[in-house]
Amino acid sequence: MSGSSEGPPTVLVVAHPDAPPGVLREVRAGAEEQGVPTALLPDERSAADPAARRGAADSRLQVGVGVGADGTVVVRHALVPHPVLTLPADAGAAGQRQAGADAARIVAGGALRAGEQRSL
Repeated sequence: MSGSSEGPPTVLVVAHPDAPPGVLREVRAGAEEQGVPTALLPDERSAADPAARRGAADSRLQVGVGVGADGTVVVRHALVPHPVLTLPADAGAAGQRQAGADAARIVAGGALRAGEQRSL
C-alpha cells in the first residue's frame, strides 16, 4: 500500500515491525485529530529517520513519519533535507500524539509544537 497511488492522500507512517503499538496509535491519532488521514507501512529494514524519509517520498502529501523499533519518532517533509521533528523513544504518549499532530500541521502549513524541531 502506498499513499501515492491508492485512496485518499495520507501522511505515511513507516514503522519497524517491532515499533511499540502505543507509539503508533498516538502518532496516528494526533494526525487524524487534525483531520489528516494516515496510512501505516511496515518496514523492517529502517530506523526512524530513513523510514520517515521513505514515507515523505511516497506520500502524496509529501509528509512522512518514521517510527523505529525503540519508539523513536521522526517527521520529515520530502522537500526539506533534514528531519523537521525528532522525538526520543521516551517522549511519552502526549509527545507522540503531538508529533502526529505536527505532521498534519506541516500538511496544513501550521506552526509545529512538539519535540526538537527545525524551521521549514
